[in-house]
Amino acid sequence: MDVARSHALTWRTVLTRAVLVAVAGAAIYLVLPSLTEVLASWPRLSGLEPAWLAAAVAAEVASFTCAFALQRLALRVRGWFAVVTAGLAGNAISGILPGGAAAGAAAQFQMLATAGFDADTAVGGLTAFSLLEVGALLALPIFALPAMLAGAPASPGLVHTALVGGRRGSASWPSSAPSSCTPTSRWPPPAAPPRP
Repeated sequence: MDVARSHALTWRTVLTRAVLVAVAGAAIYLVLPSLTEVLASWPRLSGLEPAWLAAAVAAEVASFTCAFALQRLALRVRGWFAVVTAGLAGNAISGILPGGAAAGAAAQFQMLATAGFDADTAVGGLTAFSLLEVGALLALPIFALPAMLAGAPASPGLVHTALVGGRRGSASWPSSAPSSCTPTSRWPPPAAPPRP
């Protein structure tokens, strides 16, 4: 009887444990679809050629290494550990959580700040790296266009999408061009008045 009284649960302990169980349940609920999808595709790996699997793993390692090297340059740091751990954690969160890109970037920033990076340096470096990634993604069609013009086969769905996008862009241009070139518009825009 005295043993039971010495280990009595307080409301604070019960509430803390209930919150932890709720957070764990929510995490499992959010992660379970991604985990199920990965585990369901596992048997398909047995049909791969080992050489192609090794080449894919090597290419992925090279991709991550280049990305982290570029982040090191953007963050102006020599060490690898903080950059790699923050990048891997941010990437994992981005892939698991719904709307995870924002959560992944926040986690990566928080880990860099915890590692001792200046907040301005971390924000500037991560922004520069993100802009480089988006720029590289947007430049991919520039490299694919010469190959397609030279006669390389393209997916009919991709060609159809490009034609529809081109038609919509050319159809919307005449209606948007006059509004951006009116006599009242000025370039460069006038400077904002100084703050008192």
